[in-house]
This record gives sequence, structure tokens and C-alpha cells, in this order.
Amino acid sequence: MKIYRDYTREELDAQYNVRARVPDFQDYFDRFAREGQAARQTNPHLADLPYGEDALQSIDFFPGRSNGRPLLVFIHGGYWRSLDKHQFSHLALPYLEHDINVALINYRLAPQARMGDIAADCGRALRLLHAKAAALHVDANAIWLMGHSAGAHLACLIAALRAAPVRGVCALSGLYDLEPIRLSYLNEALHLSPSDVQQASPVQLAMPDGVRAVLCAGGQESEEFLRQRDVYAASLRQSGHQVEVVEAPQANHLSIIDVAAAGQSAFTRTVVRMMLDGAG
Repeated sequence: MKIYRDYTREELDAQYNVRARVPDFQDYFDRFAREGQAARQTNPHLADLPYGEDALQSIDFFPGRSNGRPLLVFIHGGYWRSLDKHQFSHLALPYLEHDINVALINYRLAPQARMGDIAADCGRALRLLHAKAAALHVDANAIWLMGHSAGAHLACLIAALRAAPVRGVCALSGLYDLEPIRLSYLNEALHLSPSDVQQASPVQLAMPDGVRAVLCAGGQESEEFLRQRDVYAASLRQSGHQVEVVEAPQANHLSIIDVAAAGQSAFTRTVVRMMLDGAG
């Protein structure tokens, strides 16, 4: 029986089962952890700044060299239920080279936390960074969000919910419509209702005027991830937003992190160019 578009439940699960599509997924996670640790060891940063009472409600902040520079805030993926900011610290490196501040945030995870709680955590972290911009020597008017997979969903969601003013969102392999997630195996941990889908799907929400977007998904990802990217890009453009879609034809859902960590990749060069457009 077809339950979503042309997919049976089994086919829909296969579209979103990243680990089945990337058999050596643990090798990626192990390497990301090593590269993240090396980045933290070699770059001054403020570690685990709290924005709430839970241990997961924390931020790592990597300062640029100069005052009043832009800030990039990264939200990790893991289907809202796993992974940690420490596995992605190395994504700060190409931006630090351009004197861009970088923050990485953790948030409470499913199933202990519901989607509304997770989004609220990310919004709370963003509001704290915005409020503390002067103390952190950050340009409060030049904050950008970046996320991977579920983190891309959260970045676009909190931008649309106006948690704090942002200039743009940079989304890697994002999930912008949660309806197929609700109908898939993933909902066993997420417990999404139809109302949750309506309230927490970026494609259903109006992005604030002037927010720019960079969207990217790996060419080796499933048809659904590519469709999600294209539908969201079309939605943003229809509402008058500037959108750049960057291709990564050889990347899968995990190797796209290597694309984001590479200073000379088309994705990174696009994000840096847009962030520094008009920056002080």
C-alpha cells in the first residue's frame, strides 16, 4: 500500500535510512570525532557554555581574530536523536581562516525530548548568542545559521520562527517537510503528530524577509533528500528570497560533511562569499 507519494512504508523507510545507504557510516562518525577533537585542541574556544539546565543545552564558541565580525552557528544532525557538536568542531576551520566566528550548539535529543522542545532549545541558544554578541565581539546583525540533516531542519525552523534575527541559513541535506518523517520508521522515536508536522516543517512556514539561503544535498543521496532540497528552494524563491543551490555530485549524506569542512569547496566558498558580503 502506498502511504506517501509513490512509496510504500518499506520504500519510504529506505529513502530515509541513511545508515543503510552508507554502510561504512561508523567510519565517518569516528573520523569526524577525531577531526573535531584536533580542531578543539589547536584552536582557542569557549567550551560547553550553558544556555539551560540540561547538560546538552550547551554551546562551543570559536572566536575570530577581530571584533565585530560575522557569526556562523552550526546545528548538528542525527535525526534529532543522536550525535554531538564535538563531532563537527572541524567545520569551524574554514570560517576561522576568514575571521568568521563560529558557534556549535547541542540540544536535548529524542525520544526524551519532543520536537517542540528540541526547536525551543535551538532557539534559546540562538537568542543567547544574539544577546551576548557584544561580549563575544560578534556582529549581532551578521548571524548565519548552518545545519546538517536534522540540524538543517532546525536551522531553517528557528529562522522561520524568528528566534533571533539572522542574515541567512546554510542547509546541508536538510529535511524541510516532516510529513514523510512522521510516516516512516523514524517516528517511533520522534512521536510526531500531524499538528507537529504543520508547526515544525520549514516548508510550511514563512521565512522573514531578506533572509538568504544556501541549500546543498549530495548527488549520491536518496531521491527524497534531493526532492526535499528542491521543493524548499522553490518555496523560498516563490516568497521572494535569494536562494543558491550548490551541487555536490559525489557526496553522500555523510561525506557532505567533508564538503562543508573543505575551504575550497563550492559550498564553503559560496557561504563565505555571502557571509562577507557587506561585513565589517
